[in-house]
Amino acid sequence: MKKIMIFVMIVASLSGEDLEKIFYTGKNSTKLLVKTLGKEMKKSMKKEGIKGAINFCANSALVLTQQVSDQLGKNISVKRISTKYRSPANKPTKTEAKMLFMLENNKAPILTKVKNGEYKFYQPLRIGKPVCLKCHGKGEDMPKIARRTLHSIYPNDNATGYEFGDLRGAVVVTIKTGEEK
Repeated sequence: MKKIMIFVMIVASLSGEDLEKIFYTGKNSTKLLVKTLGKEMKKSMKKEGIKGAINFCANSALVLTQQVSDQLGKNISVKRISTKYRSPANKPTKTEAKMLFMLENNKAPILTKVKNGEYKFYQPLRIGKPVCLKCHGKGEDMPKIARRTLHSIYPNDNATGYEFGDLRGAVVVTIKTGEEK
């Protein structure tokens, strides 16, 4: 671990960019998004059960994601991606799909340099709580109300079939440092 950190520090000093700061910007931006979405999901679930949680995701998750992105400022943006997406807005690009493949067996986030002054931070999102499986589990294991509601909103839903611990997708944070050349 020390060797990796030393390497990162050397690369950071050579490039003139603070990779540790960029990494933590990605980590903190991810935490803000996940906390914001989680809080509202819990409210919806408590108020209206599974149907409310599904309606929250369908009607409010993208809006809240954009609000968090706006809150982070003009040089930082966040989004969620998955190869098994429900909303086309969460469809990964080819590069993002490759990153999801890399995250499949990797629990640690990945930071990549896109070009001078622009980085992408990928935080894996896993099925980490049993409640996630109520909407993302195997069809026969999901409550009937979840299956019916999902089918009515997403007739071609492919965001199911997961098991506990599976990679559900990732949060992608784009960070522009202003050091473009």
